[in-house]
Amino acid sequence: MTLFDLLFLASILFVLVCLIAIAISALRSRFDRLRRWAKLLGVYLAAHALALILTSLLLPRRIYSPGERRCWDDWCTTARAASIASNSAMPPCLSTPGTHMWIAKIEVSSVAKRVSQRAPDARAELEDLQGTRYQPCTASLAQGSAPPHALSDPLGPGDSFSVLLPFQLPANREPAGIVMHHGDFPGVVIIADDSAFLHRRALQRIAIALPN
Repeated sequence: MTLFDLLFLASILFVLVCLIAIAISALRSRFDRLRRWAKLLGVYLAAHALALILTSLLLPRRIYSPGERRCWDDWCTTARAASIASNSAMPPCLSTPGTHMWIAKIEVSSVAKRVSQRAPDARAELEDLQGTRYQPCTASLAQGSAPPHALSDPLGPGDSFSVLLPFQLPANREPAGIVMHHGDFPGVVIIADDSAFLHRRALQRIAIALPN
């Protein structure tokens, strides 16, 4: 937990105190006190919003090296590799002229010691070298005879599994990395968080294999 996470928790407590004080003042018809509490709350929320926006615009984007693990508490992902689907393989998405099908391999792991967990809101985008992002063009793919894993599958303590996701990119574009989403709230309102409002999402660079 970072200093900004603690600040967010303190902010929630402060806002709750202000709202309770406003409600009590309204019930007791103490409108002068109500206005003071409402003004204090408004000033604080405005200051927080300003700090959030300025920090998001000024802080550099976080970049992870290929194979470097990124964690949200005990739930982690690693962008392993991306390669163009072979012509002999059954294309997982509708083929479009002038595009290539890229298969990205993402490792999902847990560093928890005792509890099982899952990330039901997790999703991944593939970003190319020009900064354009792409959604998977279909569900995750099977690996050999094993059934396909999804990013949201449950993990036991210390477990890991790989997820294969297909993306369709223009033929003249090349992947740069994976942009992972792990839910928008509360990160969107936490100062300096990777998912904070207006802040560029972290990029997990990925090793690529080009055709011979």
